Amino acid sequence: FQESLNLTAGLYYFENEINYDENRELAGGAATFHGGGNLDIETLGVFIAGDYDLSDALTLNVGVRYTDEEKDAAIATLPPSQNMPCSVIDGTCTIDFEDNESWDSWSPKLGFTYHLSDEAKVYAHWTRGFRSGGYNLRNTSLDPLDVAGPFDEEQVDNFEIGYKSTFSRGKLNAAVFYNEIEDMQREINKAGPIGVIQLIRNTADAEIWGVEVDGTFALTENLLAIASVGYTDAEYSDVAVDLNEDGMIDGLDEDLDLPRAPEWTYSFALNHDLELGDWGYMGSRVSYAYRDETAYTDSNLGFITEQEILDAGLDFYSNDDRWTFSLYGRNLLDEVKHGGDTQLPDDIFGIGTGGTFSPLAKGRVYGAEAV
Repeated sequence: FQESLNLTAGLYYFENEINYDENRELAGGAATFHGGGNLDIETLGVFIAGDYDLSDALTLNVGVRYTDEEKDAAIATLPPSQNMPCSVIDGTCTIDFEDNESWDSWSPKLGFTYHLSDEAKVYAHWTRGFRSGGYNLRNTSLDPLDVAGPFDEEQVDNFEIGYKSTFSRGKLNAAVFYNEIEDMQREINKAGPIGVIQLIRNTADAEIWGVEVDGTFALTENLLAIASVGYTDAEYSDVAVDLNEDGMIDGLDEDLDLPRAPEWTYSFALNHDLELGDWGYMGSRVSYAYRDETAYTDSNLGFITEQEILDAGLDFYSNDDRWTFSLYGRNLLDEVKHGGDTQLPDDIFGIGTGGTFSPLAKGRVYGAEAV
């Protein structure tokens, strides 16, 4: 409109039906459990966003979205079904929990963008987002107080100041952010008599701030460097659930680390392209990535160790695009890399288990491929 206002507006409608079956076979088949649930979802959204040029360099960014959601749940809790095979999908399981809930929310945004040049700009904004409320379709707890829901929406207010630029030999981005989280949704993993218990709860309010910088730079016509670094400081501001399971909700819970929020992450990579005349061309790459130790469980009983991952590769492409030959090495430092640290019960029906379930990624891998 009048060359200074750009508007985007629309309607959004989403409908979904989820039918979830879960079967657990424990202690070599000595006990089986069956359950799951059905979930019907209906979401309606209305949104409008606008960019208004206050001057040749300064732009006002505003927007808002209204969302209305409704969810209907019918759940068969696993523990009562011991050694009684059934299927939620086939309708043969006993439904012991039925409920429905609706949520509505506003998601506004207010910000400014200042163009330093055609290639560089700074920006600042406040924006609010949400994570949908819902129900837990895999309720495996024996405690009647551990109902399947509903859990409420999670709300996040994000404040960010950043810089973005593109130049002849690459690009550079940087940002400082601060997030306020209310009613944080967490999947709480605990040890239970029939295996892992997974409860979804609004556990706490939290504050997260950090700095991120990333960029690419052409060192030569054929050699490209890529780098990034991030620092995050995350802490609870208020806790509503006994996270450390000591029977009390107090400062000890607030002092716990937020799960999966490493303090430092950084990476560096080099990509090189080489023309081979009539043969084709060759691409080579090496990358290194670091991530700090981070808690895996909300109770902080499980941690994921710090990781240093070094990968490298060499690819040859024929000029006729018929052949690709590759040599590669992954996790060349042979780091122990596991994807979780879920707590296990001391025993299941008299058979000792204990410890944790920590699936491991492969160690050092060398390989070759021809396609």
